[in-house]
Amino acid sequence: AGGLTEFDLPRIKIPAGGGLQWPVPSLEGETMESVIEGVIVLARDTRAYYSQPLSEGGGNQPPDCFSSDGSTGVGKPGGTCVTCPLAQYGSAAGGRGQACKQIKQVFVLRGSLLLPEVISLPPTSLKAAKQYLLKLTSQGIPYYSAVTRVGLERTKNSQGIAYSRATFAFVRRLTPDEVKKAQEYHEMLKPLVQRMTVDLDASEVRDDQ
Repeated sequence: AGGLTEFDLPRIKIPAGGGLQWPVPSLEGETMESVIEGVIVLARDTRAYYSQPLSEGGGNQPPDCFSSDGSTGVGKPGGTCVTCPLAQYGSAAGGRGQACKQIKQVFVLRGSLLLPEVISLPPTSLKAAKQYLLKLTSQGIPYYSAVTRVGLERTKNSQGIAYSRATFAFVRRLTPDEVKKAQEYHEMLKPLVQRMTVDLDASEVRDDQ
């Protein structure tokens, strides 16, 4: 009890129905923004499994099993994620996707804000995130030493239903002074995030595939 969770940080979620603007929490309520531009100070792979279908209110309860690193599950069934039957494609209801959802959490620090905002990327946005981060790595750029622009694009699944998918674009490298501060922030945040529990709501584990 009393530990930091991602619920303590502002959370930004992919909009439903193919929306092209991010709903961003603010002091005035919620603002709609077409892009999120800032420094990714941390990124982690997580998983969440709900035995009760989300459409039946499963997302209103903590997940039956979760992983803070995308590798080891805690709860029922728990254990190694890669060999878990619930992590295999085709295990989800209707035979599409995985019953245990992969969610990448991206912690973005924007402008003069003192705390990062958490963008939760569902399975349909994981490929774009992975490709972007690999491009940075291949050029020797740590993700926390660059300004990144995260946008949205609209696409459709095999049933013809529109959904939103995140896009990633490199804006610029940070200056040496900015890199030093960003790296210090990254190192400070990393142990805190490692201790965070994973508790995702239904809109964050929605599978649009």
